[in-house]
Amino acid sequence: MPGTIENELAVLERGLQRLHVEYERFFTGDVKLPPTDTRRRVEDLLKRMASMNIERAAERFRLQNIQSRFQSMTELWEKRIVARGEGRTVTGRFPFSGRTKAAAAPSSDADTSTSVRRKERADLMPLFERYCSARRALGEDISRIRYERFEELLHRQAAEIRRATGSKRLVFEIQTVDGKVRLVGRPAPVKGPR
Repeated sequence: MPGTIENELAVLERGLQRLHVEYERFFTGDVKLPPTDTRRRVEDLLKRMASMNIERAAERFRLQNIQSRFQSMTELWEKRIVARGEGRTVTGRFPFSGRTKAAAAPSSDADTSTSVRRKERADLMPLFERYCSARRALGEDISRIRYERFEELLHRQAAEIRRATGSKRLVFEIQTVDGKVRLVGRPAPVKGPR
């Protein structure tokens, strides 16, 4: 049975990745209709997996991570569809876009970093997922943590750090200090001449 659950989780992750790609194609105009069939299949699989009795903690954690990502992505897609219907343009803020540049940092889950640039919108979903994972690892309930609020917090901190330091490039890290998860920003190291 554990092998079956692991396979189902892998299928679910691939389905979520495919759904993301199909939504991106829809928003860029490659296809005319949103991927409702693919989304329904992913939702059905998520419901089925949620009703299963998963004994291994690692598999439960993996499922919760997938559920959290799906929920965040769904909220963003729905906002983008509403904005599109109102004739507004919404910039892409979706996971898997490959626009994040990771700075060198220790490899532990609780201490990782992501570079944020002012002119180019960064993909903050990997940093958000590490933030959620770090809080979950401390036994906290992350069901009410929302990507949009995390993004607002990060942008507020970035503006304050830029005002104080004048730095244009910043690096944010997720750190666990004294049993609390913190989002810590600092100016990015200056690169030498190319």
